[in-house]
Amino acid sequence: MPTPGGLARLAGRRARLRPGLPHLAGGLDLAASAPFYLPQIPTGFVGNLYHGVLDLWRLVPQLGRALGIAGLVLLLVPARRIPCGMARRWRGRLLAVAALLMLGVCLVVNQGLKEQVGRPRPQQVKPFGGPYDYVPVGSLSQACARNCSFVSGHAATGFVIAGFGLWGVRRTRRRWWAAGALLCLALGAARVAQGGHFASDVVFSLLVMTGVAMALRAAVVHLRGLRRRIGRRHRARPRGLWGLASGCGLPRRPMIPLS
Repeated sequence: MPTPGGLARLAGRRARLRPGLPHLAGGLDLAASAPFYLPQIPTGFVGNLYHGVLDLWRLVPQLGRALGIAGLVLLLVPARRIPCGMARRWRGRLLAVAALLMLGVCLVVNQGLKEQVGRPRPQQVKPFGGPYDYVPVGSLSQACARNCSFVSGHAATGFVIAGFGLWGVRRTRRRWWAAGALLCLALGAARVAQGGHFASDVVFSLLVMTGVAMALRAAVVHLRGLRRRIGRRHRARPRGLWGLASGCGLPRRPMIPLS
């Protein structure tokens, strides 16, 4: 067991390190964006010079909307109306993707964090020719009014493919999470090259969407378990008039004399 003096020294070290963490993260953010910044070009960041990067920037939100609409349409089709078992499974997977899009990307990321934190984008801060000071990750700011930098919506949209494995076993969930994480980081790297996001925006986008996916799965598993328990109680409960009689201590069937 550590001594009281050792605990005091450890608390002192943590207190000295804590004020330096935002500066460390800020240095990493600026260092990650600096190689892509060229003040002599009109766009400022080299990522905007490549048509492939620009096409991804335009295409990813449209694909996200298409997946969300497909999931909402499938929600109107009852699973028992789908004859093929494989089609029923993919219906559930698409519903999980649509739920991640609605809850994670639309609600938590776009309406929650991006509109409330107010962090300016790299192309808007003074080190890269913008009018605003750099805002460290985890700090609130009034520099950006809407559609701000923290966190990356494109990276969050890429992560939603992890929903295809959300209802599977642990191995399936890990594989689809890895695929979603790789796509999230790849799209986030493209946005960093465009000056649209800091590296910390991408990392926290992955963390936020992972938390939303875990909460969504936990809620669905809890609701399924609750429905099973209610179903077992309903099946075990006697029905009809004789069920009511048996609940009062009377026999479940009438005793009719043979003669």
